[in-house]
Amino acid sequence: MTDTTTTPAAPEQLAALVRKAPLSFLGTVTRVGGTSLAAFPADLRDARTSVVKVTEVLHAPPAFARLAGSEVTVQLDPTAALLAVGDTAAFFTRGLVYGTGLGLVEVGRLPASAVQHHVALAATTADEMPFSSVQRAIRDQDVAAHARAADAVVLGAVVALEDLGLRDFSEHAPHWWRATLDVSLVESGGLAPGRTGVLYPGSTDIRWRHVPKPRAGQHGLWLLHTAQADLTAQAPYQLLDRDDYQPAQKLAVLRERR
Repeated sequence: MTDTTTTPAAPEQLAALVRKAPLSFLGTVTRVGGTSLAAFPADLRDARTSVVKVTEVLHAPPAFARLAGSEVTVQLDPTAALLAVGDTAAFFTRGLVYGTGLGLVEVGRLPASAVQHHVALAATTADEMPFSSVQRAIRDQDVAAHARAADAVVLGAVVALEDLGLRDFSEHAPHWWRATLDVSLVESGGLAPGRTGVLYPGSTDIRWRHVPKPRAGQHGLWLLHTAQADLTAQAPYQLLDRDDYQPAQKLAVLRERR
């Protein structure tokens, strides 16, 4: 079937699909009611089981970035229209079976022409995949939302680091350190420019490894949270989330997305 739709997907619709689908691609149905891999669950094989030849990967984890030219088995979304051999579409999927082949579950679908703008744009830019710009926009939205929830957002440089040496023998002890920031600009929050203390967990335990670990001289945008009650004597703020440090250039993004 030839896709005659020319209207590009709305940015909000596309972002919602990319958020819920780890892998998306343009593809053409080559077989209906069958599978390209023996390990595909037998109880899912029905009229909605389709073999699709991937023509272009739109976004994917690195391990699946080179699927173009290969066939995958897709269990179509039960709420979406059935497809016939020769139909093309942009498929939004999540993994189901991994092995000598790839089995996927469809979580969304768009006409192929609805994403052609992104395909054409990627061909003229340094973007690795057509939806790289969509993923950047999602990332900026998330950082902006996180900044709005922070107690202070500042530009500053790390001028001192100190291991507080607080004794804690619990399984996931944070091993608190204090970074002293020389704050040059306060974007939000009640503090004034100058020096302020910020706590962070020095531990690389799974509970804490994602929290930023400031480095001496590091300059950037810091999204700060009021220190928990038992730590306020050590510093007024702490880092809690992987997004609590951003390059200074992200300040412009936050201002655009207020």
